Amino acid sequence: MGDPQRNAVDLVVDGVPCHVPFSEQTICLCHDLLAQWTSRQRELGRRMVIFLAAPPGAGKSTLASLLAKLSCEDESCEPLVALPLDGFHYHADVIAARSVCVEGQRVPMREVKGTLETFDHARFAEKCRELCSGMAVLWPRYDRNIHDVVDDAIVVPPNARLVLVEGNWLLSSESPWDETRDLADASYLLVADPDLLHRRLVARKARGGLSLEAAEEWYRRCDGMNVRRVLAYSSADNMLVEDEKGGIWPSGGKIVGSGADAISRG
Repeated sequence: MGDPQRNAVDLVVDGVPCHVPFSEQTICLCHDLLAQWTSRQRELGRRMVIFLAAPPGAGKSTLASLLAKLSCEDESCEPLVALPLDGFHYHADVIAARSVCVEGQRVPMREVKGTLETFDHARFAEKCRELCSGMAVLWPRYDRNIHDVVDDAIVVPPNARLVLVEGNWLLSSESPWDETRDLADASYLLVADPDLLHRRLVARKARGGLSLEAAEEWYRRCDGMNVRRVLAYSSADNMLVEDEKGGIWPSGGKIVGSGADAISRG
């Protein structure tokens, strides 16, 4: 059998426009999730906040962007606002100047950028509580062109009733993230085989200009540690597993969606 029919979707992922092919199954999965969330939000009668966590390279930013786009195209669904955790990186000047203790070793922040300790959790907690209150919120984003945080870049209006936050550490049991993981009304953890994530993450760094050797070293020092920590310390009400071809399965085993081989990984 050949590949299933794919639909190319224009998205903006991490601020970058891209043309991403998805299978019919993935589109159906997203519509099913949106229908579930819309129904639940209307039962709650207030803003519903969803956390989507995943290790680096698992495609969470792309999935969040697809969900937001599809929600705006389906009149039966509540429009979904997708927000990135990456805006809560410490600012570049802080990361350049400070060191941090990671797994028992003190290292410069710039050498482990992206790990749990390089995020401003106190600021995230403040903003997330504002989000859960239903008020208007100004949310930061990470700009990959300037490699720094842009404060107040995303406006969440008070009438936004369905909001998804995506990021690596949202559902971690490690302190202090264990203090905010229960703020979500629903939680999803997307996981994939570590070897698959390794290949993707090294390829991503190589596409960004690093030599293969430098990309492997960055994986050893940073990305690989983050993959291990997310997989070891995160849990959710709903588990999704991604296979080698981008197919997404619930933890029980039956396939419920299938991503694209050429997907832009978040």
